[in-house]
Amino acid sequence: MRLIVFLFCTLVFVAWLAYEQRKAQKMSKKASQEFWAREEEANRTRKKDISHIPLLTVEESEIPAASTTEESVQYYIGQLRQNIQNPMADLSEYSNTDLKLAYGVGNFKVLSEYDENFNIFLINLSNLARAYTRSGFFAEARDTYRLALNYGSRKVSDYAELAECYLRLDQPENISRLIAEVESGNHPRKKAVIEELRRVLASY
Repeated sequence: MRLIVFLFCTLVFVAWLAYEQRKAQKMSKKASQEFWAREEEANRTRKKDISHIPLLTVEESEIPAASTTEESVQYYIGQLRQNIQNPMADLSEYSNTDLKLAYGVGNFKVLSEYDENFNIFLINLSNLARAYTRSGFFAEARDTYRLALNYGSRKVSDYAELAECYLRLDQPENISRLIAEVESGNHPRKKAVIEELRRVLASY
């Protein structure tokens, strides 16, 4: 009797597993078909006006500067001065397909360049902040991380390292304010950011 029950349960499990696999395959196939249908439509979308896209304008005076000849600091300041001469736009909310559908395939290359310029700008802000930290310029590092966040950085590491700068400057209350800021916002990794900030604050 036990053998019959076991075999029955096994058959039921195998049948359920086969059903779930078929369902997953159908869903995957449907998603793939929908993706390629949208991609095909995107590649047929005509060029549209992009003059209304807000380009990021950054003044050189906004880049925190310290009186130092530290090579890495000077290098990243130089990189940023070059970055801000290029047209930049935060298009992170768009996938490649969405971008072509919204503005036409003919604009895809130039808009991708705008977005890439923006990402390089944020990367170099983070790099400059780290260079300041390594050189002991914690106020400048704090201001640079803050600038990166204000312009759209969403990296957990930027938040955590900003918090470390606050501790170095004996400003733990600013970490609490930063936590409240993240809690009230719509950061895509809100939980991870808050956990990191609380970890840093707990080490004070």
